Amino acid sequence: MAGKNFYIMLASPPWAGPTSRVISGPDIQVNDGLLLSGVQQGYSIVLSVDEKAKDASDFPPCDIHGPSRSLLFSQRFIELLEELGVDNVQYFDAEVVYAPTGQKLPYKVANIVGIVSGLDLDRSDVVMSNRGNVLQIREMRLSEDKLQGHGICRLREDLMLIVVHRRIKEAIEAAALSGFMFITDDEYEPGMI
Repeated sequence: MAGKNFYIMLASPPWAGPTSRVISGPDIQVNDGLLLSGVQQGYSIVLSVDEKAKDASDFPPCDIHGPSRSLLFSQRFIELLEELGVDNVQYFDAEVVYAPTGQKLPYKVANIVGIVSGLDLDRSDVVMSNRGNVLQIREMRLSEDKLQGHGICRLREDLMLIVVHRRIKEAIEAAALSGFMFITDDEYEPGMI
């Protein structure tokens, strides 16, 4: 892993969660990397712990929940990104309740604005369409050159994948934020998300 500057960031809660469920909210997609406008309605979201958990308090809310139409960032994570100068994340209001306690929590629905064609296609194993679009990534190699200057972005070749620079990964780890998993391009496997 030495020499890697970019990582895929995944939301990875413990086995029992909590998981997020949108109760109500705007009919928008926050997983396509595009800036959204005119959104007035906020979200109502519940974080639930699996019923099989003996003690729900063993599964507190994480600092990231997703991926879905409601990628959630905690206030701690938002503040960390702001401290790092990340300015390409759009936030939407959300009333988030942690079901085991009924506590309202400070989260926002996050829209990472920015799509980068970051794959090194010569070194990756991909299935391409007749039009030259990536249909499937079997093995991935990121192009550090193409990703330079981006702290956080979505990968054009698979919009569900969020790529972060090493400084963001290290700041998240230093702040002991929870719910994150970081993998290098060579650790990627199809179906991870």
